[in-house]
Amino acid sequence: MTNFELTNAICEEIRREYRVPSIPFSLEEGEPSLTGSKVGGIPYLPKGAKWPVDEKGAPLQFLAQIDCAQLTALPDHPHTGLLQFFIGADEMFGCDFGAMKTRNYAVIYHETVDSSVTAADIPLPELPQEDCSPLERGPFRILFGAPVEQGITPGDFRFDHLFVQKWNQRKPDEPIERDWDVFELLDEDDDADDLFGYIGEDVPRHQLGGYPYFTQADPREVQHGDLDTLLFQLDSDTRGREFFICWGDCGVANFFIAKDALKRRDFSQVMYNWDCG
Repeated sequence: MTNFELTNAICEEIRREYRVPSIPFSLEEGEPSLTGSKVGGIPYLPKGAKWPVDEKGAPLQFLAQIDCAQLTALPDHPHTGLLQFFIGADEMFGCDFGAMKTRNYAVIYHETVDSSVTAADIPLPELPQEDCSPLERGPFRILFGAPVEQGITPGDFRFDHLFVQKWNQRKPDEPIERDWDVFELLDEDDDADDLFGYIGEDVPRHQLGGYPYFTQADPREVQHGDLDTLLFQLDSDTRGREFFICWGDCGVANFFIAKDALKRRDFSQVMYNWDCG
C-alpha cells in the first residue's frame, strides 16, 4: 500500500469510528411563521422581553431560529421550545474570531412559547443597513433534511491527533507529528488535492449537530477544546451567481458548545466563529 493509499484508508477508518448524528437543512426564501425555523425575518420574543443587545448596549441582529421539536434525532439538543442565534450588526458580524472575549452575539433558548404572541408584539430595533449582515436576501424558511450519521471531518481539531496516532502505529519507520506531514511522504505522481479529500456529499453545509467544516482552521485547536459539540452551522449560500448568504468571502459560520452545557440547556458559553477563504 502506498503512502497515498494508506492516508485515505486511515481517513476512512477514522470516519467509521467517530460518528455523530447531524440534521442537515436547506433554505427556502419566503416569510416563515413567527415560531417557525428560519434564517432572518422576525424572531419570537416573549411579551415584555427586550431585544438582545451587545456589550455596549447596541441591538444585535437576528440570524436564525430553530423549532427544537424538529431536533429529536439529536439526543443532546433540546426537543421543545425555540433556540435562537443573534450576532453583532457590525463589519465583523459580532465575531471575535474564537476568542470569546466579547459578547457581541447571543444564543437564547426559550423552553416554552406563548402562542398568543404576534409579530406586532416584537420590539424590532433599528439596525445599520449596509455591509453589516451576512444575509444578502431573506427571510428564509428552514427545510430540515433526513438525519444522518456523520463521520468526523479532517478540519475538526481532534482529527489531527487521531490520524497521527494511527499513522505512527502503522509506519513507525516514517513517523509524523501533524497530519499534514504526510504531504512530504507522497510520490511525485500522487494527486495531493485528493488527500484527506472526503469533504463530500455527506458533509452538510447547513446543519445542526455533526462535525464542522471550515475554510481555514478550527479555532478550538488553540483554545476552548472543551467546546466539543457543533450546535449550529450556517454556510454561505449562492443560487447561480446570486448570493443569498455570504460570510466575508464565501465563508462559513459555526456555533460550538460543551456537551455538558448543552445537556443543562446553558447557552451562556457558546463560541461563535466564522471564517472565509
